[in-house]
Amino acid sequence: MTHFLHTADWQIGKPFQSIADSSKREALRNHRVETIRGLRKVIEANKLSFVIVAGDLFDSFTPDKATVAAFCSAVGSLKVPVYAIPGNHDHGGTGCIWNQAFFTQEREQLAPNLHLLLEPEPIVIDEAVLLPCPLLRRHQTSDPTAWIRAVDFSALPNDRPRIVIAHGSTQGFSSTSEEDTGSATNLLDIDALPNDQIDYIALGDWHGTKEIKANAWYSGTPEQDRFAKGDDNQPGNALVVSLKERGDSAQIERIATGGIHWHEITTDLENDAALDELRSTLDDKVEGDANRDLLKLTITGTLSLRGADALERLLESYTARTIHLRQHCDITVEPSEEELAKLTDRDDPLVSHVAQQLHQEAQLDTDSGKLAKAALRELHLQLQHVQPQTTN
Repeated sequence: MTHFLHTADWQIGKPFQSIADSSKREALRNHRVETIRGLRKVIEANKLSFVIVAGDLFDSFTPDKATVAAFCSAVGSLKVPVYAIPGNHDHGGTGCIWNQAFFTQEREQLAPNLHLLLEPEPIVIDEAVLLPCPLLRRHQTSDPTAWIRAVDFSALPNDRPRIVIAHGSTQGFSSTSEEDTGSATNLLDIDALPNDQIDYIALGDWHGTKEIKANAWYSGTPEQDRFAKGDDNQPGNALVVSLKERGDSAQIERIATGGIHWHEITTDLENDAALDELRSTLDDKVEGDANRDLLKLTITGTLSLRGADALERLLESYTARTIHLRQHCDITVEPSEEELAKLTDRDDPLVSHVAQQLHQEAQLDTDSGKLAKAALRELHLQLQHVQPQTTN
């Protein structure tokens, strides 16, 4: 029985440039390294013999030295052999990180268990035969798996499973990541492979866990790194793969490995009272650890001036409580009758006149109407801080 861990798309060193707070960006990057360290628990709990990484260990072709050292330390902590191919982000072309002196030094000292498969040729190990398909450039126009069609399988051991390791899009399914364009590159024609000679195809590039066909899986990234697009995208996992012997079907177990939470909430606020429900939902979703949660909020609806102020304070609070708050608010702000009366019936005739004019202008569905609504709200905010005058 061959037991191993299939993972991919670690993208260590990902910059997360959309995160405004530099300390939160750094925490998010560091957590990705800790997630790799955490794979040791999965390895030990399932008594796995080795790890396969199907490309994109680094986010960049040229990671800095601190990133390299952290990466090698995390890989070394796994203890078992780690077999990896370069992907499109960290391809094995001229000048690649894999041949640089500092990486070689750190790997030898911190991660002697890391085996980089930089050549498309069979690798025989005790538990399996590996058929690596490394990317030697970011965008490869030829099929990286094509070389396997010419392999003389009769010359390979027939007493252990054969595992293809590849990175890219498959026929009929585009695994092109959000950062890349053009699914015509790095295209894997796995249907053209001699499937009777292959027991498992370990795929990388798609950041969600997905079965493409029998014995062909994308593991997805072990730590989610973006807001998922659709139900088909299931990131934050690694796959425990079990193969009894050559020619048997693989047994796959999906293991949740991610520790960062990416929440998406869409709500329509019918009135101010609905803010309490939104606040309750956010309290349930977000743990309050500013280094654990990212939040994508889409909010529509109608609020009073007071309600709009309360929403603004709520968003300010959750901006501080999360790594990142991405918001899209399409709120119509309409003063309540009470609020309007307090603005238009004030003792100060100038304020009363301005408020009446703004209210009339705000009824228009024009750009000036939108400006009037904003000005009316600003007037309301400013007057909250004005103390009423008293007469002796």
